Amino acid sequence: MASVFASQVLTRRQLIQSLAGATGIIDPAAMRRPGKASVAAPEAAPEPNLSVPPGPVRWLQKATFGYYQGDFVAFYGLPGATDDARWQSWVAAQLNPAAITDTACDSRLASAGFTTLGKTLQQLWSQHRSVTNNYSLRMQPIAEVECATTIRAIYSQRQLFEVMSDFWHDHFSTFGWDFDAGPLFVHYDRDVIRPNVFGNFRTLLEAVAKSTTMMYYLDLYASSVAGPNENYARELIELHTLGAENYAGVMDPTDPSLPIGIVGDGQTARLKYVDEDVYEATRALTGWTLKNGHWQYPADNDGTFVFRDSAEWHDRFTKYVLNRRFAPDQGQQDGFKLFDLLASHPGTANFIARKLCRRFIGDDPPQSLVTSIAQLFQSTWQAPDQLRQVTQAILLSSEFKNTWGTKIKRPFNALVSALRGTAANFTPTLATYGTDYSTKDEINSRVQQAGQRKFFWPAPNGYPDRSSAWASTGSLAMTWKMLVRLTEIRQQVGYDNARPYLIDILGMTTAAIPEAGRTSTAIVNYWCDLILGFRPEPVYTKAINFLRQNAGANDVLVLNEAWAGGTSPNLKNHYTQSRLRSTVALILCSPDALRR
Repeated sequence: MASVFASQVLTRRQLIQSLAGATGIIDPAAMRRPGKASVAAPEAAPEPNLSVPPGPVRWLQKATFGYYQGDFVAFYGLPGATDDARWQSWVAAQLNPAAITDTACDSRLASAGFTTLGKTLQQLWSQHRSVTNNYSLRMQPIAEVECATTIRAIYSQRQLFEVMSDFWHDHFSTFGWDFDAGPLFVHYDRDVIRPNVFGNFRTLLEAVAKSTTMMYYLDLYASSVAGPNENYARELIELHTLGAENYAGVMDPTDPSLPIGIVGDGQTARLKYVDEDVYEATRALTGWTLKNGHWQYPADNDGTFVFRDSAEWHDRFTKYVLNRRFAPDQGQQDGFKLFDLLASHPGTANFIARKLCRRFIGDDPPQSLVTSIAQLFQSTWQAPDQLRQVTQAILLSSEFKNTWGTKIKRPFNALVSALRGTAANFTPTLATYGTDYSTKDEINSRVQQAGQRKFFWPAPNGYPDRSSAWASTGSLAMTWKMLVRLTEIRQQVGYDNARPYLIDILGMTTAAIPEAGRTSTAIVNYWCDLILGFRPEPVYTKAINFLRQNAGANDVLVLNEAWAGGTSPNLKNHYTQSRLRSTVALILCSPDALRR
């Protein structure tokens, strides 16, 4: 038995390598050369032998956390006589998430036993952040946000909202497991990021600056006249607004070679930033801090934002940012003016537009689209629904609708997409691990090994969003291992073989295909349609051949552990179920499943 099982594993490994090599994601030879990845060129078109999925399949794949057959069926019930018209209806509905009924997801969240997701900032502060002798209790809020985020990504009907929440969490990235910020992460996710996903960028920018999580993560809470801390100001300009692409280098800010242009408020400003702008922005934000029991204000200790306007805290002198003069003695207005300037700046518009287009279209999106989106971003910088308008413009663009396969799913996206496509039953909770085995713990571990556990990126630049970062031998191999494991793992805890599989592959197959029609062709048809929404080559033929082995493609396969009688094809009966799970794993690991 052991030798047969080893043969199956080898066959599966060889097939995965052949699929990868055939479709150009990675050189299979690189699997034998640790540290030497072969990455597809950015914006490379799909190989000629690849099928391209139908328009709605492509669009749903890119605008959600992964293709789900239920969404595809619902798509054709939307208003509109054509796919383009129905897509407009889908986008319009998704841009109004409050109107979307999400009962099933809400029920799953309610039944998970979370206790911190509804706590106020003050409660999180007093009941978790103040705890120093119980790490699990202190970090319970971030652990529950991690679980809830996974649940919503898989099961929420508000898919675009969840995708955009993910985008803005990456843009305003904080390390969720930071010892000071982690206990307050519920507030950051629930009250800062999520309410502003389709709102106004300027509003979101200020909300992030004032948030207790960001205050601790980038040290703004400690910035005073005597001890100005530039950590937040630097990331505010370099990562949150203008971007490093608009950095002019170490230069005198009055250098006449630095370009001047019109900003969204109609006034002029310097278009490139220099280090002096970071220092001046730091001065403008002194005094933006927290009620954290500081020795000067011991009674102020609930974790909320406060502006300290005293001479010890806020720099009262004139500031110059991007050639704009901030008059002296303006107090908190210095910060407000700084955010207005950055939010309306054309450099910010271009930087954000390119990042959004990169997320939805490709690593190097067409400059014409980036320019168009940037113009919309800047012209609507004061609109309450600015980000809704910008997101809609991207999703309705011809560039979005006509591109395919230009990006690779990041590990978390690959995980969620697999669970969505296979209709898995997975509710991660804070189960006590002990000596038992936790499904949630293993999946977290595997997605972390692949490089993208939620809220686990330590640097403030967020998880990379280029294919080259995720197509290395290391990340891609660990993603494959994670996806293969999904087809074998059982729910809940323990090693009891009576426990149901996370993905009920056998039950779904037998329920969908009558016994007399359970051929390898019919089975692969079913799982390709379910997971991918189409039947691409070469994975389609390879999966059929792998499943049938020595049987014919149209021979009926016995799927029961017990002998079913009749004439069995040349396939050992008690290995059929294992081979079926491996076949589904091959589809999940195929380049077509990982492209978007």
